[in-house]
Amino acid sequence: MFKQISFTLNNGNKIIAPSSMGIGSVYFKMEMQSTPENYNETLKSNLVELFEKAKGTVHIDCAANYNVYPEFSDALKINTQKTFKKREDLWITDKFDSVLGTFPDPKTHVLTVLKQLDLQYLDLFLIHYPFVGSKKISLSIAEIWAEMEQLLKDGKVRNIGVSNFSVTDLEKLNETAIIKPVINQIEWSPYYLNQSPGIYDYCQENKILIEAYSPLSPLSMKDAGEDDSEEGKKFISYIDFLAAKYSISDSEILLRYAIQSNVLPITTSSKMERILNNHNFTNDRPDLNLDDCEIAKITTLGKQHKQISKYEKFAAFFQTLIEK
Repeated sequence: MFKQISFTLNNGNKIIAPSSMGIGSVYFKMEMQSTPENYNETLKSNLVELFEKAKGTVHIDCAANYNVYPEFSDALKINTQKTFKKREDLWITDKFDSVLGTFPDPKTHVLTVLKQLDLQYLDLFLIHYPFVGSKKISLSIAEIWAEMEQLLKDGKVRNIGVSNFSVTDLEKLNETAIIKPVINQIEWSPYYLNQSPGIYDYCQENKILIEAYSPLSPLSMKDAGEDDSEEGKKFISYIDFLAAKYSISDSEILLRYAIQSNVLPITTSSKMERILNNHNFTNDRPDLNLDDCEIAKITTLGKQHKQISKYEKFAAFFQTLIEK
């Protein structure tokens, strides 16, 4: 039985879960210009294979500072040539870079990217960070949001939201915003249930969908040998138990945990088999649900573990750029 899980946003639009492929992280390039030397052929090939083999709608998460538009553009061209996916079967998220200033303003960003990707609209457009850290940008966050609202009205984007925003950031935005964010994309996992104090509950109460990056970090930490704590061993042991019970992988258990927690998980990997497995598992077993007691135990075990951010060092790096 084929059925894709989706969340209904606060504007009535639906978004597919989990995301099929985040094209940051393992594909991220710090160089601000694409050259033959830093072009990522693996990324292009993985995208093409995803378009060909993934069931249903494909959800791609991108951002200006990932610097992967050339690869994405080439993959989309091949997709069009081979007619793997129609435009309505693609969900494309992009993010405005308010820290490095890849583009001076949202309008320039969107119009440039739409032309480069040969698209008529973006499905979702986010402010990547809750502050402006580049002298290349003369706008405040409130002014950036106002431009995004106009892009929404003009049909260049279909949904707008934010990323890495705290409760305070969202409340400040709300002072001037006419249109409410539909999404707040934050780091979230059982080991990091609140990126900032109270953010999960605030978003739930205000109907702002949390999109979680690094929802599988407990597993990646285990695989990388970065966590030998007793709490970590206990947590992984329980995830292993559930995976055996339901005959699915550990990552599928944590993806299901996120979805049942009303959180949309963003997945990524350089390995195509994992990308397709993560995309297709909800489609192949749409009626699979963890028991309420199992969800509660994952949460309890996650809270017993030291709350840890996979991207803490990365955030610190961006802070140094702001302070320069």
